[in-house]
Amino acid sequence: MASFGCLAITSQRVMLPSSRQAIRRWTATAGAASARLAVPFRNKLFIGNEWRDAESGRTFTVSDPSTEEPLFECARASVADVDAAVKSAKQCFYSSGDKWGKLSSGEMRGAVLRKFAAGLRKRHEEFSVLEALDNGKPVAEARADMDTCISIFEFYAGLAESFDSHKVKHIQTQDTDFEVRQVQEPVGVVGLVTPWNFPLLQAAVKVAPAIAAGCSMILKPSSVCPATCLRLGDLAVEAGLPPGALNIVTGTGSEAGSALLDHPSVARLSFTGSSNVGHAVMHAAAKRLVPVAMELGGKGAVVVFDDVDIEAAIDWVMVGIFVCTGQTCSATSRLIIHRSIEAKFLERLSAEATKLKMGDPLEESTQLGPLTSADQLRLVSGFVDRARAEGGEVICGGTTVPGKGYYYPATAVKTPPDSEAWREEIFGPVLAVASFETEEEAVALANDTPYGLGNAVISNDADRCERVAQQLHAGIVWKNCSNAIPVEAPFGGFGKSGFGKEYGEMGFEEYLQTKVITAVKPGYSWEWYVKKN
Repeated sequence: MASFGCLAITSQRVMLPSSRQAIRRWTATAGAASARLAVPFRNKLFIGNEWRDAESGRTFTVSDPSTEEPLFECARASVADVDAAVKSAKQCFYSSGDKWGKLSSGEMRGAVLRKFAAGLRKRHEEFSVLEALDNGKPVAEARADMDTCISIFEFYAGLAESFDSHKVKHIQTQDTDFEVRQVQEPVGVVGLVTPWNFPLLQAAVKVAPAIAAGCSMILKPSSVCPATCLRLGDLAVEAGLPPGALNIVTGTGSEAGSALLDHPSVARLSFTGSSNVGHAVMHAAAKRLVPVAMELGGKGAVVVFDDVDIEAAIDWVMVGIFVCTGQTCSATSRLIIHRSIEAKFLERLSAEATKLKMGDPLEESTQLGPLTSADQLRLVSGFVDRARAEGGEVICGGTTVPGKGYYYPATAVKTPPDSEAWREEIFGPVLAVASFETEEEAVALANDTPYGLGNAVISNDADRCERVAQQLHAGIVWKNCSNAIPVEAPFGGFGKSGFGKEYGEMGFEEYLQTKVITAVKPGYSWEWYVKKN
């Protein structure tokens, strides 16, 4: 097995004081990133429990978004490499010798997942720092993500352990001469394509239920942030996952990603990413008539009524848009505020958003890291520049930060509901603002979008809160909070935000298929059956 690479990290930026309680509550954990820390990493393909270079020897550069400096060179998979990974997964699933697929027990798979959780817990800080370096999110947020990943592995371990006793269901039929069983079994070889905003978390929420179900898989992480996903290979070997059950291929979406989507031996696809790329994934799935789960973009709204505690509401509005530097599909990135409190609310929001501290992701006090890439910085700043040029009022932020790193400040823009900034997903720390007079107007504004992932309502009137929640068109609706996502509850959207579910039991069911086995009772012949009917 190849040796680890090692990233030597030196933290040199000035420590910054903390700010709002909401952001502290969201990210605060014990411990501190060392001033200098050697972080192990992998940069090769993981196929059949072995680390290997790309067949062509080609690589691509993974960079630190806070410094714009290279972190390491990573293997760039070709079509041949993806084919090798799929063959490894197929061999694992159908090989009786590996006791995987249909032959592994739920108890065995649950034990493997618990070892994944234990391995990640043991390397918690190591993974957190690697995620912060690769993605740019503050290390405190990265730690919270690692905690969630551990919870995901443990949750699906429990489902795997109870699966054997529930996978067979006896069906009562009107014709009592037949015995009918409904059996759930793993789909087979699955292709998993994950994004760069929550690199390990978005991988874990696919890998864990796929393992729990007994599938074998090929994970293709984003080429922008592959570091922690590659380290899943080490956890897999340590957990005793058989060779081929998890394969990890890194490379471009146009080459490695397309090869995985198009491969004839992949029985199911799961994709998380932008709605634009989602179209290409759908076309690939349609060509082969394979099922696909799609977790796509969003343009969520948070509706704030005039009876709220303004300070508490501001906390949740900021959590909804500024966590992960706004690079969150479920972000409540549209504020719909009651006109009677609009001026006061925006004044306080601007004051508190301006206090959020940008800086080195490894600094404990950093609350807003850089955007993850130069392309994302150009995209976000372009949205705000066009909104300003079209007459939008920039309430706070709205300008790029000089110096190294892809930094963009917490920004709020008051803009008409027909503007680009209001209607399109920006995927950055930019809150679009509009006001309303009536409850009906607020609901209509929130629902006037092709997206439907997450919406929120904030009001001290419990009846109104529930009434509005029932009317908001989204797969997830928050009452008096935003972006609270329990591992045990299904997550997924409507419309342009995709279909299928992750998290919860429904996330497990995405990797299962149903078989019906019908048997005639002993002693009955075909002639008897014809005569009977």
